[in-house]
Amino acid sequence: MKPLHHGLLNARRFARRSFASGLALALCGTLSLAAATVVRGAERSAEATLSTGTGLRQIDLEARTDESTAKRLTPAALTAVAGLPGVRSVEPVVQASFDSGPDESLPPFLLHATSARASVPPPLLERARAEVFPLKGHEVVLPAVGDGQDLSGLLGRTVSISYTKRIGENRGTGVTDRITVVGLYDPAWQIDGPNAAYAATPLVAKWAAAREGVEVERFLGTRGFARATVVTAGPEAVGGVLERLHEQRFHAYAVADRVRELPVLLELFRWGALLMLGLLVVAAAVTGAGMGSGLLRERVHEIGLLRAVGRTRREVAAVFAVEIGATGLTAGAAGALCGAVGGALVVRGLAGMEIFAGHLPAGPVLPGPWAVAATLLLPVAAVLTGAARPLRRAVRTDPTRALRDW
Repeated sequence: MKPLHHGLLNARRFARRSFASGLALALCGTLSLAAATVVRGAERSAEATLSTGTGLRQIDLEARTDESTAKRLTPAALTAVAGLPGVRSVEPVVQASFDSGPDESLPPFLLHATSARASVPPPLLERARAEVFPLKGHEVVLPAVGDGQDLSGLLGRTVSISYTKRIGENRGTGVTDRITVVGLYDPAWQIDGPNAAYAATPLVAKWAAAREGVEVERFLGTRGFARATVVTAGPEAVGGVLERLHEQRFHAYAVADRVRELPVLLELFRWGALLMLGLLVVAAAVTGAGMGSGLLRERVHEIGLLRAVGRTRREVAAVFAVEIGATGLTAGAAGALCGAVGGALVVRGLAGMEIFAGHLPAGPVLPGPWAVAATLLLPVAAVLTGAARPLRRAVRTDPTRALRDW
């Protein structure tokens, strides 16, 4: 007798009895692997972001008004940061708002002017000249769609816009300025938030200072920049520079760590995958225990016959272990297949939602090999573990008594 052949025949013969249990295991495996695929897609998107540009070498500084001990990002402070060992450049960021103003020929919009940084240029869809960056004077790069309006018609045009200038306590007035649109970027790229428009730092600082009713020098010297990007000489220098910045009371964090940090909703997918994987193991162990106990109640005569014709306990145990393990393997294979397909479809669907924009890739995503292996093999190991004790009792049944009971 070949235990493998006999066991597989029994698994096929009694497949209907274990169908419900196998379906529950396959469902747990499907949900677990689908959630793991979503997380893998987010991680892959993060790594793709870091692999382009200088992401692995960047440290972000933030101005924290809620922390009295945090150092302000004034020009003098950033000059000192630029002099630290291992720092290649410091790119300050200031923000201000501007709108379409009274010009009725423009689509109505409100955008957030942001300092353009050489280390993280936006992905351009269209451009008015071959080399858009660095921006000069009153040149700006707009999103192709901003504030719900199609702005593609502004490319290459010089138009009038309005920004706010403070003229008294809680009083402001609109001031007109002229800008030239030299590029349009993909609005799905929202590293600086939605509706960001990029301009040279002096222009944005001028608008931000006007909003506060002070001169540009005073604004930057007292309030400072909103944030800054520190580009180090290499990824290996990030740790040392970050430590020095913390010692000097800057609020700083490595961009790589922040990019790899999953948003709350995607983190829920990670925990959901682990939870369903745990439920899969528990359900498989319970299924195995139930199938093993069934051997003692319903098929004791089969055990007696096998023992009576001279089969050893080990051979009998191997037959039933193959039968029980086949159930777990079938459920695991179904869960792995459905989970991989379902996960790819879920990633594709979520990638088109605004809340997940930039966090999930638009292309197909397959689950990681370890996740597939866990979904495939854990049910087998768990059902065999659950069935071990009742199976051991079953094969130790006295053959004479088993045949007599039959």
